[in-house]
Parts: sequence; structure tokens; C-alpha cells
Amino acid sequence: MLSKDFIQKMKTKLEEERRAVAEKILKLKKPEVDEDNPDLDDLGHDAADDILEDSLLSVHEEILEKIDNALARIADGTYGVCLKCGKQVGEEDLAKEPWAEHCRVCGK
Repeated sequence: MLSKDFIQKMKTKLEEERRAVAEKILKLKKPEVDEDNPDLDDLGHDAADDILEDSLLSVHEEILEKIDNALARIADGTYGVCLKCGKQVGEEDLAKEPWAEHCRVCGK
């Protein structure tokens, strides 16, 4: 069973990470200023940048959802319990990835 101190530490870490990820999402969603008469190289770079930004946005939104789910599990008292088997997720694993949903066995 996780201690209250550890859970509070993870809650703080999750809240900090949530703010950072939300800020990244806002930056990625910020509209770009279009250039007047861009050349073909600029259009190609812009297209590649758009693909990369869409991928990053998707990853950040997924992480944000996992963070929100972890905060909800803290609130309802199920934080640190594997969503598949119901066993305890290790503190070491939660320290590395505070939004972890599965124990090492189920996470493979």
C-alpha cells in the first residue's frame, strides 16, 4: 500500500506535469502567421512541420488524459492499483511515470 506522503508527492508531480503539458498543447494549437508568397521550399518545410506538430499534439493530449485519470484515481483512492489485475504498481514505477496504469507484469 502506498503511503499518504508518497501519494501527495505524486499528486504534486502530476499537477506540475499537467501544467507543463497543457502549456505545450496551447503552444502547438496556437495559429501560425502565414507568409506572403512563400516559395516551394517554405511550403515543404511547413507541411513537414505540420505533420510533426500534429504528432506531438496527439502525444501530449494522450499524456494529459493519463495525468487526469491518475489524478482522478488519487481522488477516489485507487491510485497505484493496476487497472488490469488489481495489484499494486511499484513506487519505483510510479516515481518514473506517475500516471502509470499497470503493474510491470500487465504493462508488458
